[in-house]
Amino acid sequence: MASRDDWPGRAVIFPRSLAGEVKGRKEYQQPGVYLLVGSKRMYIGEGDPVGDRIDSHVKHKDFWRKGVFFTAEGGRLNKAHVQHLESRLISLAKYANRVPLDNVNQPTVPALSEEDTAFTENFLHEILLMLPLLGFWQLSEDEDTDEAQEDAEASAQGDEASVGSTGKRAALYSSIPKGLQFKLTARNADAALEVVEGGVVIKKGSRVADPVAERFELDAPSYAALRRQLCESNVIAQTAGGWIFTKDQFFSSGSAAAAVARGAISNADWWKGSQGKSLGDYIREVKAKA
Repeated sequence: MASRDDWPGRAVIFPRSLAGEVKGRKEYQQPGVYLLVGSKRMYIGEGDPVGDRIDSHVKHKDFWRKGVFFTAEGGRLNKAHVQHLESRLISLAKYANRVPLDNVNQPTVPALSEEDTAFTENFLHEILLMLPLLGFWQLSEDEDTDEAQEDAEASAQGDEASVGSTGKRAALYSSIPKGLQFKLTARNADAALEVVEGGVVIKKGSRVADPVAERFELDAPSYAALRRQLCESNVIAQTAGGWIFTKDQFFSSGSAAAAVARGAISNADWWKGSQGKSLGDYIREVKAKA
């Protein structure tokens, strides 16, 4: 589950294979809006309770491999609120045009009071901020979409996401000035990264977060598997100062490198440069010029 202290919303992320394990959560019985995604398609819906609709899609929709649903504490969301959110999210997904929608119809926005409309639009704003950080890139306009899409597809297919450097992603990173350096300091990680041809390198001596986030295995199984592999091969090893990279390690994307370093879903914006620009900023600049 993901949440923030200053927001009543709750996000519950789950792989399809473990959908049954979220049934016991109280959020499953509350009104909510949800996204179900596969490597090439997405479905957006709402339910009151949200769990009944997800149960139906487990039985009747085969394409999706990962889902997320949003509810709110204290009954703050009602049926009209989630219908509003569903309609707006579908409209935004069609506008972003990242993946085909499995939805057949465009639901209408229900009539809400001015106060309820403001509340629901603020809730939608928070959802849109959180989705890329949770690994859902399909509605994002300014995220590094090529990188996020390849990462999501690799995750859905069970591939390891850092070995090799091909295609659009490699070309993207090759367009960023070589030798740029960035730092990631989050949780108890303290890692250094350098841009190289076709990707990035986490530098020897970088410390990774330990332990990993509680839901890392569920939310990012390919990155969790990659981190385990690096630990098993002693590329990441335990020392008196924590879990440390024992040598330089290449990654084909900043998001993969950040996820391994943080032990949590991450993107390239976690890598901060000395001039105040993140690696994500450089990626977006390259894409804007393309």
